[in-house]
Amino acid sequence: MDYAAPQAAPVSGSVGASVGALVATSDGDSETATVYNVNGKLNYRFTPDWNGQFDARYNGVTADGDTFSAFGGAVHIFKRDPSAYAVGGFASYDYLTFDDGDDGISSYRLGPEFQIYNGNMTYYGQAFWGQYLADGDSVGTWGIRGEARYFHTENLRFEGELGFTQISDGGDDASIFTAGLEAEKRFDGSPFSVWGRYQYDHVSVDGDSADGHTFLVGFRAAFGTGSLLDEDRNGATMETPKSSQIF
Repeated sequence: MDYAAPQAAPVSGSVGASVGALVATSDGDSETATVYNVNGKLNYRFTPDWNGQFDARYNGVTADGDTFSAFGGAVHIFKRDPSAYAVGGFASYDYLTFDDGDDGISSYRLGPEFQIYNGNMTYYGQAFWGQYLADGDSVGTWGIRGEARYFHTENLRFEGELGFTQISDGGDDASIFTAGLEAEKRFDGSPFSVWGRYQYDHVSVDGDSADGHTFLVGFRAAFGTGSLLDEDRNGATMETPKSSQIF
């Protein structure tokens, strides 16, 4: 389909929540954790071309009675032509805490991002650099990720994602390869949508490796846009890169 709809309202966004399971496997052993998320996005178009998007989120992981939490936020500034592209950059901050009483870990990331619009396809790329900070020490991280979004109808979206993250502490390195599949359906004439996601993470640390399989279902309520495709081209559809589905 061709997309040439007028720009949506200057202010738009969404709020949502999700819940699911993370199955981690290593050397034949497996562990299962419950994962959950609450998030909100707000996009403000302050000129005909320039936008600012603001994100806030909470991610939680519970296993064996212990909980790992991540509180985060991000700002995206970008120039957008809804019929062709969006290009800009982002900065994000997260605070990671644990139930065992250890001090929390701060994390920040920043980098460029772009989207290319071609009919009912959207191509999305990001790169980032950042650090984890704890007790005066720092660990560097960088990564890249890409998405392809296919809109079967204006309110039915399918998405594929590939990503790579490197975490380096002196001579010690950890890498995470990510692949994800997602589908979302927005009810016609309604701001509400439901979605499901499967994500695979392969984590490698100094020759040792583990695999993560995450299964999520979620619910969103959007405002300021009339459909998923309208939201994609006019609304708050930039994303904050993570090392995995957890943090």
